[in-house]
Order: sequence, then structure tokens, then C-alpha cells
Amino acid sequence: INTLRGGNPTKKMIDPKKIKKLSKNLLSVILFFSFSMVAYAATYIYYDGGLKNAVVEVENRLGNSTVYSNSTSAWNNTNTPVSIKTVAGSGHSYVSSGTYSDTWYGLYTPKERQYIVAGRAGKFTIELNRNELVSKSNVFWQSVLVHELGHAFCLDDNPSSGDASIMNYDRNRNTLIRPTSHDVAGVNYAY
Repeated sequence: INTLRGGNPTKKMIDPKKIKKLSKNLLSVILFFSFSMVAYAATYIYYDGGLKNAVVEVENRLGNSTVYSNSTSAWNNTNTPVSIKTVAGSGHSYVSSGTYSDTWYGLYTPKERQYIVAGRAGKFTIELNRNELVSKSNVFWQSVLVHELGHAFCLDDNPSSGDASIMNYDRNRNTLIRPTSHDVAGVNYAY
């Protein structure tokens, strides 16, 4: 509010050119952050059912020791805090296979979540569906298991993003069998 010499208050006029410039700048900032977040989300989507800790003891009930050891090594050999230790006995996280009438290849289930139905997990189970995988190669099985282990380390499915990611639905399961740089960045962000 400006006061004129006579002491009468008047409103200061806002320059329309300044409003237009401010609006353009604000729109630019909004668009920048929107596209930045979309691009980032395509490379890493957080999954809240991942483990509280990237060090985990896992029981191999899979029966195929080659697929299991190659898959755990694929994660253990990344530049992340991931450490999968194979242990015997019950009471741990575990990987198994079974015959299921559904069409999925693998299923990750978080256990002992922080909250009743949400939050990071203390343990997990991973089941691989032999009905869908019976005619597939060990390499294909490995791609599936490495993907499911990605959920344990807070990576969510990354459907059809076009990114090279073990979490991508459209990946070639005969060639993409290890975590990629996108997956490693996501795990490092989560831990």
C-alpha cells in the first residue's frame, strides 16, 4: 500500500509483464521437476515390502543349486550393501519352487512386516512356479529369481519402462540375468 501526499492509501499496481514472467518461470520449474521425477521413477520404483536390512540369511529350498547360487551371487557381487548368506534349517527367509495354477513365474511375499500390513519386512519367501518354468532354461529361471530377490531389496516392478532393469516386465529373461546399474542405484538409494 502506498500513501499519497494527501494521506489517502491506494493499492500499488502490479505490472502485468512481471506477472507473466513469474508465471512462465513457475511453470518451467513445475515442468522440470515433473519430468525429472518421471524419468527417475522409470529407473527405480521403491517397494516398501523390501527388507529392513540388506544382509539376509536365506534357506535354499529350490532344489536347483545352480540357479540359486548364480542368482544370489548376481546380487552379492553388486556394489551395494546386499549380502545374501545361505543357511540351513527353518525359520529363515527361503526360496522354493512349486506347481501353481497361476501364470506367474515368481512370487515374492514379505514376512514379519514393521507394521501390521505395511512397512519393510524382516523375512521373505520367494516361490518359483514350475508349471510356467518347466520348459525354460536355467538362465531364464535365474532372471526370474534375481528379479524376485530385487523385491527383497526394495525394488518394485518396473513395467515396460524401456530401461535396462532386472525389474522390468519386458526384459529378455534369456539375456538379462543380473541386476543392472539402475537396479544397483535403486538398492543403494533404499539402504
